[in-house]
Amino acid sequence: MNKRLFKSTAGVTLIELLIALVVSAILVAGIYRVFIHQQRTYRTQEDVADMQQNVRVAINRMIREIRMAGFGGKNENTNGNNDIINVFGNVNTFTSIINPANDVTVDGIIHDQITLLAAYDQIATLEEDVVAGSNSFKVNFTGNTRFDQPWRKYVCINGRNSYAIIPAGGDTLTLEGGGTLNENHSAGEPVFLVRAIRYGLRMDNGTSVLFRDLYPATGGSQRVTVAENIEALQFRYVLADSSEVDTPGDPRQVRGVRVTLTARTQMSDPELKTGGGFRRRTLVTYIDLRNLRDETP
Repeated sequence: MNKRLFKSTAGVTLIELLIALVVSAILVAGIYRVFIHQQRTYRTQEDVADMQQNVRVAINRMIREIRMAGFGGKNENTNGNNDIINVFGNVNTFTSIINPANDVTVDGIIHDQITLLAAYDQIATLEEDVVAGSNSFKVNFTGNTRFDQPWRKYVCINGRNSYAIIPAGGDTLTLEGGGTLNENHSAGEPVFLVRAIRYGLRMDNGTSVLFRDLYPATGGSQRVTVAENIEALQFRYVLADSSEVDTPGDPRQVRGVRVTLTARTQMSDPELKTGGGFRRRTLVTYIDLRNLRDETP
């Protein structure tokens, strides 16, 4: 009986072992391929979501600031003569509220730019009541910015009355050229800096980005990145006669702006064979310029 036990041939042959290894390898390879595909799909979906969020943030900021163009007066926009231009003539050399620039090339990117004028930044409040006819007024600053440079002499009180002041670092502001206040103003009313803001595209570390240019900031420009991976930017303009053009002959006739913005994903998708493998989204929106509507007689 013991001899039979020792002579038993039951077990796994080498061929069976090889077959098992081959089957296991096929199963592992299949599972790995499914895993890699799911990882790529997840990464692509995440990249697309980031791109969509990115382009929405970019266009929402532009919508907000383009819509504000011309803010800083009583909306008495007769024949395109906005209050800001009526008072100042120009703001840092810009003589129109809307200043288009089509087919501009920056860092090799051909795109459209737009420069806007408005009382964008509240930087102070009135310290005390002042009456019409006064030549100066005192303010309480809310931050570090002062009306202390020639490019910061454009002041708007309460979003209604604009005045050119003599640049000064202190809290007492004197109107330029012996001018006087048009209306009574109360303590606590907001005091704004009227300035120019420009939007366009440029390259930053090899990436096409949407920039916002505070012009001028310190005698020059200060460009900040609003959104990355923005490939195309186009502006079209709706005029007072309802026509729509790429370049208005008279910027004073602009009453609305149509913005087209194209963004792409940060990383390419190996499964996408066109467009370099990058997925893209284009958003188009129309912005009514509420401060540039024609005054009703």
